[in-house]
Amino acid sequence: MTRVVLVAAVLSLALAAGAPAQAQSWEASFLAGFTPSASLDRRARQIDQLDIGGGFTLGGQVGYHLGQRCSAEVLWTRQDSGLQVGTAHGKADLFAFTMDDLHGNAVFHFADRSARLRPFVFGGLGATFFSGGGLASETKFSWGIGGGAKYFPWKSVGLRAHARYKPVVLHDKSAGDFCDPFGFCQSWLGQFEVSGGVVARF
Repeated sequence: MTRVVLVAAVLSLALAAGAPAQAQSWEASFLAGFTPSASLDRRARQIDQLDIGGGFTLGGQVGYHLGQRCSAEVLWTRQDSGLQVGTAHGKADLFAFTMDDLHGNAVFHFADRSARLRPFVFGGLGATFFSGGGLASETKFSWGIGGGAKYFPWKSVGLRAHARYKPVVLHDKSAGDFCDPFGFCQSWLGQFEVSGGVVARF
């Protein structure tokens, strides 16, 4: 996985360096960040804490400029997480799993494409894929909104950082005592993410 990301990054940077400025309608980013833990609502009397654990986030983005300030992008991130429980006697991980987010976003920049510093906001829809823990994989509807900035010290290569709120619709609130394994007995899961990385234009 790491080798694939590194090879793709090198190829993107090489293409970006060779592309003329007026042809740079595409961009691609390689991102790394962190998603903090998120509390779950449903708790038994003996349980003091029930969380979706926070973890390292790895991802990528591909976007296409529709004009000077508007673009469309596909954003993918993966978080290694787990279901964590805490009682008066301590904490434990019940099982580990991964969460893959795949969203299509509309992006608005507050500066033209020629600017070095480009603050932006974005929002979009997509899906979150839960897998791991010896359970059958599940797909849930999700959406996200956020904002950040891109800084281009060079014409074709720069830095990107963003923060976003990314709720997942679980549809499991009415399940009673028998919950969907990746529904966590609640209707939705709210998470925040902070990521940054290298962006190339080509």
